[in-house]
Parts: sequence; C-alpha cells; structure tokens
Amino acid sequence: MDIDKFKQWMEFAQNYQTGEFWNSVFDPSKAELMNRDLPAKQPKQPFPPVDMFIDESRVILVIELPGFTKEEVHLLVSGNTLTIQGTSSAPFEMQHTMKERYYGEFKRTIQLPEPVESRNVSARFHNGLLFLSYFRVKIQEERVFIE
Repeated sequence: MDIDKFKQWMEFAQNYQTGEFWNSVFDPSKAELMNRDLPAKQPKQPFPPVDMFIDESRVILVIELPGFTKEEVHLLVSGNTLTIQGTSSAPFEMQHTMKERYYGEFKRTIQLPEPVESRNVSARFHNGLLFLSYFRVKIQEERVFIE
C-alpha cells in the first residue's frame, strides 16, 4: 500500500471515530480526492448529441463524436429509425488522475422524419463530426377505388 494512501486512510478512520466524518464528506476540498479513481459516468444528456436539419428535399444530421474514429462508430437504418453505436477506450494504458470523459459503449436511437433505405444515406466523418444526409422521397397520393 502506498504511504500517502495509508495516511489518507488513517485520517479518514480517525475522523470517523471522532464524529468529523460527515463534515469531511461534504467538504468541497475533498471532492477531487474522493472521485479521483471513480469511472466517469455515462452523460445524462443523450450521447452523442445530434442536430437534425430538414427542408423540402433533404434531411441532414450532424452527430458530435469527439475523439472517435470512423472505425469505432456503426450506423444502422431500419425504416425511420437510425441507430448510432460505438465503443471508445482511453487513449493511454495508465492510471487516471482525473477522468471527466466517458469511455465505453454507447448506443442511441434517433427517429427520422420518414423511412429511408441505407443505400440512400451518405455519411462523412470529419473533425469529430459525423454528417449524414439523404434526399427525401416524395410519395404521391394515389386514389384508392372502392369496389
């Protein structure tokens, strides 16, 4: 055991015995120490963030994936549903002293305005942004005759 960690443990145990434990739990100066080795949690906001733009002829999605490569991201289209999934890993095999970014698997499903086939979707990855676009198919109304 590291001597510094041992000292921290002894201080913690002493505070617990003297009733100072709860005061130190809520001490902002100890927050960094207590969270240092904990993994970053999955963000509460949907990940990855997506912006969708639409006009009469096409739909464009901009998906924010900082630090990812295109090989780490997979896209699936089924009807009017787009699924974005991938995995990221820490860039270094070292111990974290601070960890704010999320590493691990993610999966997000986006509802598209109308059904689309994957062969009609173009995707381009540039500077941590994934751009998807497709042309909208105009379905003409057809009269149904009653027998």
